[in-house]
Amino acid sequence: MEALAPKDTTSSERFQKEYEYAIQTAKDLTKKKLADCGYEISDEKTFYDASDTLQALEKAKAAQSGGAWLIVGPRRSNHYLLTVKGADITPTVSVMASAKEVYDLDALHLTLAQSNAAMAEVLSSEVKAIFKNKKITYLSVVSEDCVTCVDFAESFDKTAAKLKFKKLSETKITGEQPDISVLKVFIKKNKPDVVLLPNYSKVSSYLIGKIAPWSPKTFFVGGDGWGDSKYGFVHHSPQLEGANGMTVKGFPPADKGLAYFDLGKEILKNPSAASAFPASGSAQALLKVIESTVNLLCENKPKDKTEFTQAFRQHGRSHFVNPWGVSVFRLSDGEVIFDKTVR
Repeated sequence: MEALAPKDTTSSERFQKEYEYAIQTAKDLTKKKLADCGYEISDEKTFYDASDTLQALEKAKAAQSGGAWLIVGPRRSNHYLLTVKGADITPTVSVMASAKEVYDLDALHLTLAQSNAAMAEVLSSEVKAIFKNKKITYLSVVSEDCVTCVDFAESFDKTAAKLKFKKLSETKITGEQPDISVLKVFIKKNKPDVVLLPNYSKVSSYLIGKIAPWSPKTFFVGGDGWGDSKYGFVHHSPQLEGANGMTVKGFPPADKGLAYFDLGKEILKNPSAASAFPASGSAQALLKVIESTVNLLCENKPKDKTEFTQAFRQHGRSHFVNPWGVSVFRLSDGEVIFDKTVR
């Protein structure tokens, strides 16, 4: 399940095709091993528009009543939390949900994301290193209708406080193009060293484009929603020329991330397959989810959904684990560039 409807403003048809490509690739690579264990994966892909969040709940209910053994849930935390409500007795795994509320769920509902707390800790430490001994001031502009955005902002506040950052203010916003004109005087007067934008890429791109002219030297920082050099609205946005900053993600680019787990290593053995594989974090996560599902099945040999659910509850946390660490990306003159991975 994913918010990838063809007319979705925050995704694209290419993203949907690459999502499907990743699933098919994983199925092809694991088919023989699964067959030897006595299984075959039968999958159903369900896409919906990101603006219709209740579809996550309704489609999860339908999947559960239809007898699905496992639901691979949406990447957005607020969507995934609705999925869990709809599939309360069915194992679920999100490819990217990173809010604290997700980690508070029981062992039947897991995520491959790095936690916002872990990513915020890396981000604040990296910012501290850039500014060295300077007393850092920052402003937060947060999408209040985004669970993971609010959670990331709170996590950053905690780690920033430990490093003696000074928080000037926080503004809550809604929508993709919020009116922040009231901030203009404040920003010009206070000239924050850092502006925290822990929002999705379309909102963050819009905000950077508005704020950068008011405070050209401001360093913009964000969480897992900015995208990278291939996905999202931040990279190469015309209004971001000259803007600099940093963002953190739970996944490195595919050419590096595939080396972190067995199915990815298998793809890297074939140069043409490696070059064709999508660069998105979602695609890597889908590979890892299917790899983990295969291992869980072959190790526990469940005879039906009930036994699979028991095995998932007991052993899921040891299989469905993010192997990548936290990846740091630089925003340099409007381009999002991979820097390094922090374990």
